[in-house]
Amino acid sequence: MSRLQHRLLNGWTFFYLVAALTLAAILIGLATTGVATPEASVGMIRLSVQLASPWVFLAFIATPLTQLAPGDLASWTLRNRRYLGLSFAAGFGWQAVFIGVLLAQHNAYYWEELHNDLDLLLRMISYVFLFALTVTSFFPVRRNMRREHWRYLHLVGIWYFWAAIWVSYAGQAASAGARTIDFVYTILGLLALSLRLAAYQKARSRHLAQRSISP
Repeated sequence: MSRLQHRLLNGWTFFYLVAALTLAAILIGLATTGVATPEASVGMIRLSVQLASPWVFLAFIATPLTQLAPGDLASWTLRNRRYLGLSFAAGFGWQAVFIGVLLAQHNAYYWEELHNDLDLLLRMISYVFLFALTVTSFFPVRRNMRREHWRYLHLVGIWYFWAAIWVSYAGQAASAGARTIDFVYTILGLLALSLRLAAYQKARSRHLAQRSISP
Protein backbone atom coordinates (compact mmCIF):
# COMPACT_ATOMS: atom_id res chain seq x y z
CA MET A 1 0.00 0.00 0.00
CA SER A 2 1.27 3.47 -0.89
CA ARG A 3 2.23 5.70 2.02
CA LEU A 4 -0.13 8.29 0.57
CA GLN A 5 -3.01 5.95 1.37
CA HIS A 6 -2.26 6.12 5.09
CA ARG A 7 -5.24 7.23 7.18
CA LEU A 8 -3.39 10.27 8.53
CA LEU A 9 -2.88 11.60 5.02
CA ASN A 10 -6.44 11.32 3.79
CA GLY A 11 -9.90 12.69 4.41
CA TRP A 12 -10.95 14.47 7.55
CA THR A 13 -7.99 13.07 9.50
CA PHE A 14 -5.65 14.83 7.09
CA PHE A 15 -7.58 18.08 7.43
CA TYR A 16 -7.57 17.91 11.24
CA LEU A 17 -3.82 17.26 11.17
CA VAL A 18 -3.17 20.25 8.90
CA ALA A 19 -5.46 22.49 10.97
CA ALA A 20 -3.67 21.44 14.17
CA LEU A 21 -0.23 22.05 12.66
CA THR A 22 -1.40 25.41 11.33
CA LEU A 23 -2.66 26.38 14.78
CA ALA A 24 0.64 25.26 16.34
CA ALA A 25 2.59 27.42 13.87
CA ILE A 26 0.33 30.40 14.59
CA LEU A 27 0.82 29.96 18.36
CA ILE A 28 4.59 29.75 17.89
CA GLY A 29 4.43 32.90 15.78
CA LEU A 30 2.44 34.69 18.49
CA ALA A 31 4.91 33.56 21.14
CA THR A 32 7.94 34.76 19.17
CA THR A 33 6.56 37.73 17.22
CA GLY A 34 3.32 38.71 18.89
CA VAL A 35 1.05 41.53 17.74
CA ALA A 36 2.24 44.32 20.02
CA THR A 37 3.54 46.39 17.10
CA PRO A 38 2.06 47.05 13.66
CA GLU A 39 5.01 45.32 12.01
CA ALA A 40 4.51 42.23 14.15
CA SER A 41 0.82 42.08 13.22
CA VAL A 42 1.73 42.34 9.52
CA GLY A 43 4.21 39.52 10.08
CA MET A 44 1.44 37.33 11.47
CA ILE A 45 -0.76 38.16 8.48
CA ARG A 46 2.04 37.03 6.17
CA LEU A 47 2.61 33.88 8.21
CA SER A 48 -1.05 32.89 7.85
CA VAL A 49 -0.84 33.22 4.06
CA GLN A 50 2.42 31.26 3.97
CA LEU A 51 0.78 28.42 5.88
CA ALA A 52 -2.21 28.38 3.52
CA SER A 53 -0.46 28.72 0.16
CA PRO A 54 0.80 25.12 -0.41
CA TRP A 55 -2.71 23.72 -0.12
CA VAL A 56 -4.26 25.99 -2.74
CA PHE A 57 -1.44 25.15 -5.17
CA LEU A 58 -2.01 21.43 -4.62
CA ALA A 59 -5.77 21.80 -5.07
CA PHE A 60 -5.10 23.82 -8.23
CA ILE A 61 -3.17 20.94 -9.85
CA ALA A 62 -5.29 18.02 -8.60
CA THR A 63 -7.11 17.39 -11.87
CA PRO A 64 -4.24 18.34 -14.23
CA LEU A 65 -1.86 16.00 -12.42
CA THR A 66 -4.13 13.02 -13.04
CA GLN A 67 -4.16 13.89 -16.76
CA LEU A 68 -0.41 14.44 -17.09
CA ALA A 69 1.14 12.03 -14.61
CA PRO A 70 -1.28 9.39 -13.30
CA GLY A 71 0.02 7.72 -10.19
CA ASP A 72 -0.06 7.69 -6.41
CA LEU A 73 0.50 11.44 -6.00
CA ALA A 74 -2.09 12.34 -8.63
CA SER A 75 -4.62 9.97 -7.06
CA TRP A 76 -3.93 11.43 -3.62
CA THR A 77 -4.43 15.05 -4.73
CA LEU A 78 -7.66 14.23 -6.56
CA ARG A 79 -8.97 12.10 -3.68
CA ASN A 80 -8.24 14.83 -1.17
CA ARG A 81 -8.97 17.91 -3.26
CA ARG A 82 -11.84 18.85 -0.95
CA TYR A 83 -9.63 18.59 2.14
CA LEU A 84 -6.80 20.48 0.47
CA GLY A 85 -9.24 23.31 -0.12
CA LEU A 86 -10.44 23.19 3.48
CA SER A 87 -6.81 23.13 4.68
CA PHE A 88 -6.23 26.31 2.67
CA ALA A 89 -9.27 27.87 4.34
CA ALA A 90 -7.96 26.85 7.77
CA GLY A 91 -4.76 28.79 7.13
CA PHE A 92 -6.14 31.71 5.15
CA GLY A 93 -8.85 32.34 7.70
CA TRP A 94 -6.15 33.39 10.16
CA GLN A 95 -5.34 36.29 7.85
CA ALA A 96 -8.76 37.78 8.59
CA VAL A 97 -8.13 37.34 12.33
CA PHE A 98 -4.85 39.23 12.25
CA ILE A 99 -6.19 41.92 9.94
CA GLY A 100 -8.87 42.40 12.59
CA VAL A 101 -6.16 42.62 15.25
CA LEU A 102 -4.27 45.17 13.14
CA LEU A 103 -7.37 47.32 12.72
CA ALA A 104 -8.25 47.06 16.40
CA GLN A 105 -4.82 47.72 17.89
CA HIS A 106 -3.00 49.70 15.18
CA ASN A 107 -5.78 51.41 13.29
CA ALA A 108 -3.85 54.56 12.46
CA TYR A 109 -0.94 52.56 11.05
CA TYR A 110 -3.26 50.63 8.74
CA TRP A 111 -4.97 53.70 7.31
CA GLU A 112 -1.79 55.76 7.02
CA GLU A 113 0.69 53.11 5.85
CA LEU A 114 -1.12 50.11 4.40
CA HIS A 115 -4.55 51.06 3.16
CA ASN A 116 -5.18 50.74 -0.57
CA ASP A 117 -8.69 50.80 -2.03
CA LEU A 118 -7.93 48.08 -4.57
CA ASP A 119 -6.31 45.83 -1.95
CA LEU A 120 -9.31 46.28 0.32
CA LEU A 121 -11.71 45.38 -2.50
CA LEU A 122 -9.71 42.28 -3.45
CA ARG A 123 -9.49 41.21 0.18
CA MET A 124 -13.25 41.49 0.56
CA ILE A 125 -13.72 39.41 -2.62
CA SER A 126 -11.27 36.85 -1.20
CA TYR A 127 -13.31 36.38 1.95
CA VAL A 128 -16.57 36.11 -0.01
CA PHE A 129 -14.98 33.39 -2.15
CA LEU A 130 -13.46 31.71 0.90
CA PHE A 131 -16.83 31.54 2.62
CA ALA A 132 -18.66 30.36 -0.51
CA LEU A 133 -16.10 27.68 -1.37
CA THR A 134 -15.93 26.42 2.20
CA VAL A 135 -19.69 26.20 2.69
CA THR A 136 -20.28 24.50 -0.67
CA SER A 137 -17.58 21.92 0.10
CA PHE A 138 -20.05 20.22 2.44
CA PHE A 139 -22.38 17.71 0.82
CA PRO A 140 -25.72 18.96 2.29
CA VAL A 141 -25.13 22.35 0.65
CA ARG A 142 -23.66 20.88 -2.53
CA ARG A 143 -26.69 18.64 -3.02
CA ASN A 144 -28.94 21.70 -3.17
CA MET A 145 -26.90 23.33 -5.94
CA ARG A 146 -27.06 22.66 -9.65
CA ARG A 147 -23.99 20.71 -10.72
CA GLU A 148 -22.88 23.31 -13.27
CA HIS A 149 -23.23 26.14 -10.73
CA TRP A 150 -21.09 24.27 -8.20
CA ARG A 151 -18.42 23.49 -10.78
CA TYR A 152 -18.34 27.08 -12.05
CA LEU A 153 -18.05 28.49 -8.53
CA HIS A 154 -15.16 26.22 -7.63
CA LEU A 155 -13.42 26.72 -10.97
CA VAL A 156 -13.55 30.50 -10.66
CA GLY A 157 -12.63 30.30 -6.97
CA ILE A 158 -9.53 28.13 -7.43
CA TRP A 159 -8.29 30.32 -10.26
CA TYR A 160 -8.94 33.46 -8.20
CA PHE A 161 -7.00 32.20 -5.19
CA TRP A 162 -4.14 30.91 -7.33
CA ALA A 163 -3.87 34.35 -8.95
CA ALA A 164 -4.22 36.26 -5.68
CA ILE A 165 -1.55 34.20 -3.93
CA TRP A 166 0.84 34.15 -6.86
CA VAL A 167 0.58 37.87 -7.64
CA SER A 168 1.21 38.65 -3.97
CA TYR A 169 4.40 36.58 -3.85
CA ALA A 170 5.59 37.67 -7.29
CA GLY A 171 5.22 41.30 -6.22
CA GLN A 172 7.20 40.63 -3.05
CA ALA A 173 9.86 38.73 -5.03
CA ALA A 174 10.30 41.74 -7.30
CA SER A 175 10.67 44.16 -4.39
CA ALA A 176 13.80 45.29 -2.60
CA GLY A 177 12.75 43.42 0.54
CA ALA A 178 12.28 40.06 -1.18
CA ARG A 179 12.79 36.95 0.94
CA THR A 180 13.61 33.39 -0.05
CA ILE A 181 10.06 32.22 0.59
CA ASP A 182 8.75 34.81 -1.88
CA PHE A 183 10.86 33.28 -4.65
CA VAL A 184 9.90 29.74 -3.61
CA TYR A 185 6.18 30.40 -3.77
CA THR A 186 6.51 32.43 -6.97
CA ILE A 187 8.22 29.49 -8.67
CA LEU A 188 5.76 26.95 -7.23
CA GLY A 189 2.85 29.05 -8.44
CA LEU A 190 4.31 29.21 -11.94
CA LEU A 191 4.88 25.46 -11.90
CA ALA A 192 1.25 24.89 -10.89
CA LEU A 193 0.08 27.17 -13.71
CA SER A 194 2.30 25.38 -16.21
CA LEU A 195 0.81 22.01 -15.23
CA ARG A 196 -2.70 23.39 -15.53
CA LEU A 197 -2.06 24.83 -18.99
CA ALA A 198 -0.27 21.69 -20.17
CA ALA A 199 -3.21 19.54 -19.08
CA TYR A 200 -5.62 21.87 -20.88
CA GLN A 201 -3.56 21.67 -24.07
CA LYS A 202 -3.37 17.88 -23.85
CA ALA A 203 -7.14 17.58 -23.40
CA ARG A 204 -7.75 20.02 -26.27
CA SER A 205 -5.41 18.13 -28.60
CA ARG A 206 -7.11 14.84 -27.74
CA HIS A 207 -10.54 16.37 -28.40
CA LEU A 208 -9.44 17.73 -31.77
CA ALA A 209 -7.91 14.36 -32.70
CA GLN A 210 -11.17 12.57 -31.86
CA ARG A 211 -13.17 15.03 -33.93
CA SER A 212 -10.86 14.56 -36.90
CA ILE A 213 -11.42 10.78 -36.97
CA SER A 214 -15.15 10.88 -36.28
CA PRO A 215 -17.29 9.82 -39.26
